[in-house]
Amino acid sequence: MVARLSVRNAEFWVSDESPKHLNFSPESLGGGSVRMVMTVEDPDAAFERALTAGAKVVSPVDNQYGWRVGRVVDPFGHHWEIGKPLPEGG
Repeated sequence: MVARLSVRNAEFWVSDESPKHLNFSPESLGGGSVRMVMTVEDPDAAFERALTAGAKVVSPVDNQYGWRVGRVVDPFGHHWEIGKPLPEGG
């Protein structure tokens, strides 16, 4: 199964694992080889939409390292950080 995701003008295609096509889940490989960070105006709302769509919480949205950010894993095993930079001093 393949899913086409879009956020504004950005598109992402994710799929179930298919070794026949050399598509492996990050879970099978012991972790992903990329870090995906989706920068949005309202990380809390986007995080909740991801959960509603089937993602699972890796770390809840919180203020850390100058960002408001949380991390989810999608049903295909890909990890996503959803956040935005905080204003200086935030």
